[in-house]
Amino acid sequence: MERQKDLDVVAVGHSLIDLRFTVNKFAAPDEEAEILEQSTGPGGSAVNVALIVSKLGGRSGIITKVGLDHFGRQIVEELLRHKVDISGLRVGFGSTGFSVLMIDREGNLILYGFKGCAERLEPDEIDEKVVGRAKFIHIASLRPDTSIRAAVRAKELDALVSWDPGRRLSMAGLKALRGLVKFTDIVELNSRECANLTGIRDPVACAAEIQKVGPTTVIVKMGPRGLYALSDDFTGYMPAFRVDVVRDSTGSGDAFAAALLLRLSRGDRLKDALIYAQAVAALKVTMLGANEIPPLEEIEKFLAERRK
Repeated sequence: MERQKDLDVVAVGHSLIDLRFTVNKFAAPDEEAEILEQSTGPGGSAVNVALIVSKLGGRSGIITKVGLDHFGRQIVEELLRHKVDISGLRVGFGSTGFSVLMIDREGNLILYGFKGCAERLEPDEIDEKVVGRAKFIHIASLRPDTSIRAAVRAKELDALVSWDPGRRLSMAGLKALRGLVKFTDIVELNSRECANLTGIRDPVACAAEIQKVGPTTVIVKMGPRGLYALSDDFTGYMPAFRVDVVRDSTGSGDAFAAALLLRLSRGDRLKDALIYAQAVAALKVTMLGANEIPPLEEIEKFLAERRK
């Protein structure tokens, strides 16, 4: 019996609350800086990807863990408001994780993180029914043992696996993470993470080294310099879209992943999906909030103007 794939993307990873402060400058030790703006909202890679897929018109689910507290309720309420399937969400006895983000006038970021329950998602808490309903599973910044369980079950249940190691996990190196990487189909990471993972700074050589382990597609994101993709469907550099103002770069990689996987789940070729993902990521940095993106009409207008 063929499984019903009614979810475009299921995000597996962290659910956090972002405590965000826009400051006039970063304070030196024993110095005070002025807070210009403050906001609080759900964040973490899994939440960001699930919410953005939904905002782009897709069907998303999440496998994650929160605490039985106000922050946890805030995350659940936001996911439900955007019709994200939360049947894979687990509640723990600890505190919901949170991040303190300091953003200066130029959009530069300093981040302090407390993972809390987010990092306590155990391998046996991966909901196989939710995994089986997904076209794509996206795993980001999550401990290796739980990530491997999610990736292995995804492969057994005919879901494609996308993986973004994040800053900290990439430092473990490719040799230590080989048992996870071999179960992935798509690896997305930035140039610093690529160098951390392989010890290779050149994006072409770095992508080739990662591809040897198993993924068919490797995407190295280089910020304003664009990206390099290595795949049977498309290989080469792609420039980034320019924007006039950078307000908040938090979550830009998650916006990229959400847009990319949604388009691939709908049948786009890789090159077309990459163009769309680059546009969504570029527009995300113009907005304050890790999972805030413009309305679909503005995204389409942005793309249309740049195709002329």
